[in-house]
Amino acid sequence: MIINKIRKEICLLIVFAIIVSLTPGQTIIAAEIQSDTDMADTSSENTEQPVFDTSIPGIPDTNQTDVPAAVNEIPILNTDQIRLIAGGDSYELHVFHAVSAAYELSADGPSIATLSNETAQSVLITPVASGTTVLTVTAVGTDGMQTLLSCQITISELSLSKESVDIYLNDEEPALDISLRGIELDEIYYATGNDWEDGEIRDALISDARCTIRTGNSKIADAWFDDGMITVKGKSKGVTNARINIYGVSLSIKINVHHYTLNKYAINTYTGSPIKSLKLNGAGGHKVTWVSGNKNVASVSNTGIVTIRGIGTTKITAKVNKRKVFCIVSVSSKTAYRVVRDARAISKKKNIQYSQTARMSPKYYDCSSLVYRCYRPYGIRFGYTNPSWAPTAADEAYWCAVTGRKISSEAIEILNCKLIPGDTIYYSFEGDNGRYLDIDHTAIFSGYAYDADFGYYGTVIEASSTSNTVAERMYYASDSIRLIGRPAKI
Repeated sequence: MIINKIRKEICLLIVFAIIVSLTPGQTIIAAEIQSDTDMADTSSENTEQPVFDTSIPGIPDTNQTDVPAAVNEIPILNTDQIRLIAGGDSYELHVFHAVSAAYELSADGPSIATLSNETAQSVLITPVASGTTVLTVTAVGTDGMQTLLSCQITISELSLSKESVDIYLNDEEPALDISLRGIELDEIYYATGNDWEDGEIRDALISDARCTIRTGNSKIADAWFDDGMITVKGKSKGVTNARINIYGVSLSIKINVHHYTLNKYAINTYTGSPIKSLKLNGAGGHKVTWVSGNKNVASVSNTGIVTIRGIGTTKITAKVNKRKVFCIVSVSSKTAYRVVRDARAISKKKNIQYSQTARMSPKYYDCSSLVYRCYRPYGIRFGYTNPSWAPTAADEAYWCAVTGRKISSEAIEILNCKLIPGDTIYYSFEGDNGRYLDIDHTAIFSGYAYDADFGYYGTVIEASSTSNTVAERMYYASDSIRLIGRPAKI
């Protein structure tokens, strides 16, 4: 009985293995068939049954439960909202997890965009005119199911607030701002498919390589993006264009840079000198009005003819097209005018040296001996009677103070127009030297000047230990100035 039972079980297992090999990929559940007698024979036995490996090499085991099921992803778009600029760059909208796709723009209203290059994965959207529309995408997924997707398209009409500007270099700030119209500066734009996170168009105008500004002649004007606007600044007289490209939209600004100029910006002269003629350039057909700030110093005709009247400094102003250009006219006495002339001639000589011990010898000067030796030929000795020696700078300042020749106890700004050529300026650089006002240096104010880049300035002539010579330099209204005198009052 036991032998017959074993033979029967072996036969059943062989039949089962043959069936499995003939039906791969199917899960077959086989039950043991046993006779009543077999059941009866084994009911009282606790015999462990043998285990057989029924897998066949090269055939997947479908009875395994850890094999992942196929995943069918639903089609989606890379964005559900696009903002473009009419006439600008196209945008490629992407579709993911689709085997096919159909695209359609809403028909309510005029067409503001066109579609091209339609595939299952993308479509190219070209902005044509301003407005809003909806793109519907019917996408078929990998499971064969259809999904309806939509994307809102907003298109703006970009323009400039001005297409031509006039800039005047005579203005305090020869620049102006031009605003952009038709776009929301605080929205995110997806101009060519490379959208940015947390970005605004006002920031992208500066950082995005697709937004550029170039002027035709950078010597005439510059232009750049600034906080969502275009700033244009004039540099020199002339006409040029600023060419702007914002996400494929080309714009242009005509820039006219005007500059009213004078033939003279500073006149340093003396009482009784001949009339001077001022001419304004660049006025075109605009009317020019001439005005004198102090007619007792200098008057001006309606054609720009200046007549010298008396000692002092004033401004002669030309008014044109609501703008002003002025010339500083400074009038000295004949004595002071000659002193400046002589001091300037010394500064231009070769082999002039600074020396305190040889300060009265030819070709040698210190600061106070230069002032004294320039004024002495015209009868001004600063109260000093020694014919062979010059007073100190402090002594000269004291003489100006006690004889009513002091005009200021501190520095004077150059545009205050209170200095005249020949005035003497006294400084205290070291301090606490025991002399009058601790003065240790002096210089001669030599006049007014103008530079197109720097503006108006003044100059002084001095003997300097630093430069070891006599030289003319720029005047600075520094705190070291303790007194300003006018030795030649008439």
